[in-house]
Amino acid sequence: MIEREAPGGQRGMSARIENYLGFPMGLSGGDLARRAVVQAQRFGVEILSPQEAVGIRTEGPYRIIKLADGNEISCHALMIATGVQWRRLEAPGIDRCRGRASTMGGWRHGKQCLAKAKSSTWWAERIRRAKQQ
Repeated sequence: MIEREAPGGQRGMSARIENYLGFPMGLSGGDLARRAVVQAQRFGVEILSPQEAVGIRTEGPYRIIKLADGNEISCHALMIATGVQWRRLEAPGIDRCRGRASTMGGWRHGKQCLAKAKSSTWWAERIRRAKQQ
């Protein structure tokens, strides 16, 4: 597994996860990430972190992954999970929406659209902020 930052992704950075199956008392994102790493290693997964894949090519039956440091890794099977990267949506009036919901924008049928949704990350952030006050 090649991980650019730290295993666990977005969930791994959560201060508290209250709704994860099998943990009725909740746990931190860091705890969940550590448990995932232990389980993955138990099944023989090698974790390269921090490391970044910057290219992929095929040579016969092999997939060759080029790393940011110039090294290459070959494999027969490759699964890509790109994860998520935060960015702010820039749109007229968006400041009125910030802090109220996760906001996503895009194009549909040639028209710009804006969608608001309360995600688990939004709720986790609200709980974290409430506890700080």
